[in-house]
Amino acid sequence: MIEEINDNNNPKVSVIIPVYNGEACISIPLNSLLKQTYPDFEVVIIDDGSTDSTKDVVEKYTSMDNRFKYYYQTNQGVSAARNKGMELSRGEFITFLDSDDFHEETFLDKMVDKIQRESADVCYCGHNIVTPDKSKKRINKFKSKHVLIDYILDKVPVNTGGWMIRKKLIEEFDIKFPIGVSWGEDVEFFCEVLSRTDKITYVNEYLANYRVGFEKNRLSALRPDKLDKDYESIQRMLNNKCINKDAYIEKALIDYRLSALLTYRLVTAIQEGLDHNEIIAYYKKYEPYINKISWNNGLRSIKLYINKRRLWNEIRRKRHV
Repeated sequence: MIEEINDNNNPKVSVIIPVYNGEACISIPLNSLLKQTYPDFEVVIIDDGSTDSTKDVVEKYTSMDNRFKYYYQTNQGVSAARNKGMELSRGEFITFLDSDDFHEETFLDKMVDKIQRESADVCYCGHNIVTPDKSKKRINKFKSKHVLIDYILDKVPVNTGGWMIRKKLIEEFDIKFPIGVSWGEDVEFFCEVLSRTDKITYVNEYLANYRVGFEKNRLSALRPDKLDKDYESIQRMLNNKCINKDAYIEKALIDYRLSALLTYRLVTAIQEGLDHNEIIAYYKKYEPYINKISWNNGLRSIKLYINKRRLWNEIRRKRHV
């Protein structure tokens, strides 16, 4: 049994991991945490109603290391699981991992060092995109005078596992992950975090790893009807005067983030073979927003335009099927 370490000179970090039916993958993030060079942390694992042997796998870690904590709740979704994890956490700083992603072994060490040295409230790093065949860096400009805008525009693309946040900031402003949003549940949360402080720093390294192309049980499964929740999430950000402080942020939210969110969700829905009549109905519902295009975001604007054309062609083809 490894005893929990609590050196008063080091702030404890809470790593929050939501999991649902993750028996095949939950060892990936847990093993990466066992290898961390920074020892003073806890792992808060929230089992969101798993029906497989996730608990049995996790208990192998909780039985040998007191830093690993397991909690079970009825199925409520990834946002509710993360919110419960924050509620139960005891750390001065909070970071997140999905149940099939992992951190480099120096992640906690370097992030804690930077956030402490600069007395920051928020620290972020880059991430690698890991596929069954290879791993590549997700290009990140890192340094930014306007992190919130650049995050919205995807110029500072930070994966959920690439953040470290001072818990007092979250508690002071009662920041929570929104319930019911599909893929964008983290965007609204981190926009709120970034809007509440200017004490933001970064580690210019790729210390988080996001796995794609593997079999996974998503806590935030894609369904076209969740587009309504995604749209409502953007509207909440537009109505939140702390986030939507000026015309630049409003334009970034409407002309890029909302347009991209709707476009990529529907493209993915088509790829996954979801009901084409439902896809067409949602396309028509949000067509004015999908058709918005801003050319001020470099290659991201070009990529978005290409996907808009792709979506338009698929919709036209399906209308004639």
